[in-house]
Amino acid sequence: MRRTVETTEGPVSVPSAEHPWTVLFFITEPGIGEVLPELAGCTTGLCSVRDEAAAFARAGARVLGVSAHAPGHLAEFAATRELGYPLVGDEDLAFGRALGVPEVRVGERRLFARAGVVLDREGRVRSLVHPVPEPERHAALVLERLRDLVEAGQPAR
Repeated sequence: MRRTVETTEGPVSVPSAEHPWTVLFFITEPGIGEVLPELAGCTTGLCSVRDEAAAFARAGARVLGVSAHAPGHLAEFAATRELGYPLVGDEDLAFGRALGVPEVRVGERRLFARAGVVLDREGRVRSLVHPVPEPERHAALVLERLRDLVEAGQPAR
């Protein structure tokens, strides 16, 4: 899969041409925990990714967050949390569906389940991390999978 996605920082190519790996962090909705406590943790998960930025860089990964919103809706959220990586607005869930990311229903809305996807340079899904029961471990769980791929000598192609 290759495509250009709209992010809070403008259009971005997925997978990254400059990185061996592209890592996508899917969340339900920033701030949804205030309305539905059982889905809480989006902010915690995205901040865990921010806090592990150096580890992702060492692994050669480009990091993106993905939510079922328009990029404009996510821009203020990303800026106030100083995430340091762009968020993709996948309003119609087409991007996540193409990658096989699980969904959850919230009333009449469909949102992404919390998940992580590791893509190689060709855009192939090399790992789908789901479920992610502890939002604070979202980055750590995906980093474990990414390290396993790197250590096993899996080519990012």
